[in-house]
Amino acid sequence: MIKQSGVTICILFITLLFVGSCNKKDTNSKPNANPVISMTTPSDEPAYIYVDGKYTGNSYPDKKSITVSKGSHTIGLALKNSNKYLLKTVNVTDDTSLDFTSADQPVAKVWKALWIGVQTVTGTLNNAQQQSTFTTDELNTCFDFFQWSISNHFVPYSYGTMNWQVTRQDVTAPLPLSNNNDGTGYVLNDATVRNAVAGITPGNYDCVFVCWKQKSGAVDFGGNYFGLAITDPISTSYKTGYLQVKFTQDPYATLSDKINNYKNNDPGVWIHEWLHTVGEHFYQNKGYMLPLANLGGGFSVHAAESYGYASPWMNWYRDFVSGRVPSVGGGSYLGIGPEAFLKCTVRETAVGCSN
Repeated sequence: MIKQSGVTICILFITLLFVGSCNKKDTNSKPNANPVISMTTPSDEPAYIYVDGKYTGNSYPDKKSITVSKGSHTIGLALKNSNKYLLKTVNVTDDTSLDFTSADQPVAKVWKALWIGVQTVTGTLNNAQQQSTFTTDELNTCFDFFQWSISNHFVPYSYGTMNWQVTRQDVTAPLPLSNNNDGTGYVLNDATVRNAVAGITPGNYDCVFVCWKQKSGAVDFGGNYFGLAITDPISTSYKTGYLQVKFTQDPYATLSDKINNYKNNDPGVWIHEWLHTVGEHFYQNKGYMLPLANLGGGFSVHAAESYGYASPWMNWYRDFVSGRVPSVGGGSYLGIGPEAFLKCTVRETAVGCSN
């Protein structure tokens, strides 16, 4: 009986040891840990790191890995030197290594612009009908400045995710200006331009860019602005971005000299006005977090100083476009972001595109 009891006790003891060893916690396992994504860039080029279209605040190679939740994510790299965007969509279940190559650059989204050079504008000055006229060379100079801005601002700030297709149309018949008598001065209303130029209808263009001459000799259709824009294009009947930029050569001998001064000192007028067309309502309505309008006197694009930026504002436009404006409270970044430009454009949204 003693031996049998002893055997019984021994077996029970061994069983308890076995059960205990099975329930022992494995300190090396990470069942609830978020996966880590390691990455490399082509030729080890420095890059800003985006997750699901949002800037993370991290840059490669200072940060070569990031932590994400399990599931499907887009991982984007905005290459700092070549101004290209590389993008991978991955379903993350465990630690993952991503080697980015040039093959990961998405096809740029087509954005369509109509650039209109207005040769002559008319208006009433001192109770008399007056006019201001561009020469053909001056119109060409304005158009070259616009194209220069597309190449130097629009495309690189979006890291090559936008492909602007530009149609130029000059209007030779005089177009009448309106004087709003509200302090703005003389403006070229969108309805006037649409009456003169066919095809400005929903679905045709993402933005209409208009250029006209403020001053010829003693005739000066002045006002308190350099450019103006419609800030909510989808709310209009034609559902197209519309902006105007006016030029005068003063105090330079030629318009080319004046524009060269802009290029060297404050070249942002085209992208500034275009940002009004997409950065005040359009992307906010799609759920993107942009700089607060109330910090810019009612306009997001005018909020630069409230976010710590200084003239001539080009860094502000770059970060606004690329989604890297630090929020006032810190911890997050505001703006549009490269991946947004790959989705529905203004003209596509106008005819039902919803992403």
